[in-house]
Amino acid sequence: MATMVESASFAYPADEGQIFRFVRSCFGEKEGAERRPILLTGAIGSGKSTFVQHLIDDMGAVPAGYMTIRHIDADERRQCFTHVPAANQRGTGFLTVRHPEGDSFPEDQCFLIADSQGRRFDLDRFQGSVLPLIDRPGTLLVLDELGGDELLIDDFYRKILQLLEDRSRPVLLVWKHDASFERSVGRSSLPEADKALLRERRLAIASHPALVQVELVNGGQTLAHARRTRWGSAASPALPSAGEEVTPAQVEAVPALARDPGRRLSLRFGVLLILLLTVITVSFAVGWYGISPGTILRFFWSQLFRTGESFATEIHTVLVNVRLPRIVLGLLVGSGLSVAGHTFQGVFQNPMASPDILGASSGAGFGAALAILWGLPSTGITVFSFFFGLLSIALVLLLTSLVRAQRVLALILTGIVVGSLFSAGLSFIKLVADPHDQLPAITYWLMGSLNSAQMKQLAFAGPLILGGLLLIFLLRWQLNVLMAGEEAAQAMGVRTRLLRVILILAATLVTATAVSVSGVIGWVGLVVPHMARMIMGTDNRYSLPASALLGSGFLILVDDVARRATTSGIPLGILTAFIGAPFFIYLILRQGRKEGAV
Repeated sequence: MATMVESASFAYPADEGQIFRFVRSCFGEKEGAERRPILLTGAIGSGKSTFVQHLIDDMGAVPAGYMTIRHIDADERRQCFTHVPAANQRGTGFLTVRHPEGDSFPEDQCFLIADSQGRRFDLDRFQGSVLPLIDRPGTLLVLDELGGDELLIDDFYRKILQLLEDRSRPVLLVWKHDASFERSVGRSSLPEADKALLRERRLAIASHPALVQVELVNGGQTLAHARRTRWGSAASPALPSAGEEVTPAQVEAVPALARDPGRRLSLRFGVLLILLLTVITVSFAVGWYGISPGTILRFFWSQLFRTGESFATEIHTVLVNVRLPRIVLGLLVGSGLSVAGHTFQGVFQNPMASPDILGASSGAGFGAALAILWGLPSTGITVFSFFFGLLSIALVLLLTSLVRAQRVLALILTGIVVGSLFSAGLSFIKLVADPHDQLPAITYWLMGSLNSAQMKQLAFAGPLILGGLLLIFLLRWQLNVLMAGEEAAQAMGVRTRLLRVILILAATLVTATAVSVSGVIGWVGLVVPHMARMIMGTDNRYSLPASALLGSGFLILVDDVARRATTSGIPLGILTAFIGAPFFIYLILRQGRKEGAV
């Protein structure tokens, strides 16, 4: 027997294959090798449950033991924890069942209930459900979320120590993280003597000389889990009774998941970047004054490195004064709207969320129309549009602060109300506007265009959009944790309310700025994030930057079509609707087929 506890730390999911090899070596994969149990630990959201499911698939194991399912109600204020056999893999890494309002929990199977009244842990119910699951046949024994109040059960604690000494089959203990344990104990009403006993028994198990400790780092929603996540409420699985007998032949077969290592992700980013650069080059060449790509590359090479090569005045005027501001503005607006939509969809966990969900687009449109009605120049239109876009979000946040329950739902509903008010105001402005001059200008502006792109607009919009994008990118890993659920995020030290406010304000700032300089361009913030997730998965560390690349390339490409379609150019909002609506119908049908197959 080993005389000391060994440990290893892995970045998950990047090192998934390496972890599998390490775990199999600990489980005595080779003939004659020593078999040692593993203590798997990691913060909430680090992917422990997902890893266990992938390990079972990779080993082709017949698992015994149990996994933990968390039932939550619609607003996540009431939770219930139950057990299912380790063989019953539900297909989500977080093993969370969200019940819509009105549905009840299987309380007769719950060993832990957490709500506004506190935590209630039923030790007898825990022992009654767990011990039969541990005794089931299987080639791998899994004990999930171990190391909490259940260690107060003497028989269960002795059972764990026996399992650690028994080398007849591999044992995997999924260990409750120290920070999570201390937080739970701090909120618990247990006597101090019981808290001390819990800490003593945790130490005794964790320091057992037979154990090999494996820690998963790089928390957040894993790529592999993301491929199995579906929007909407997950249906509650059929929970087998604790006494039901399960044989290896009855273990449900789960298809192996596609694994996406870092090299493949880098390749996909590289392809997206090359496509974007290609679109930018084509955009410089496309127009009523044709310029070859070779000439474009030589011109900018000469401008950057001062080679002294001379070009016609028309080429300099078209490339620098006309097309460069237009393309840069398209990059800013396209990436800004896409990332803003991606952020709203993540914060609200709603695939239909878009940049105008809080009324920012309606407010900005009202401000621009008011400026046109008053005869203000283009700068005034931009400033008014920006101001009223921010005013709309201020009103939404003010009204939401007056609501105490279901704040996310209240935020969406107040956004719809405020947006409707600004839309009504916009309709009134159209009614009183001059039908020969002002009304056409208002209508054209609302359809969105990059025709008015100038360097002064870039100077105004660039810092605001880039600042908002930078803030969102810096917080994208916390957005992962926020999507894991309120409790998981709080257990990892994330201040969920503050995080939501910051992300919403940043996304709204980006939206209001983009709309103020380009008009209302729909569908970009709704469709492009879905395209990014289809390519990169739902891990926001990768899908958010992908949204920025796709959104900027998409808008520039649409603008190229708009410029060549007619002499005056087609408004971008029309083309994005023609492209976005069929694509979104495809997404709905695709999701419907998936749901029907489950």
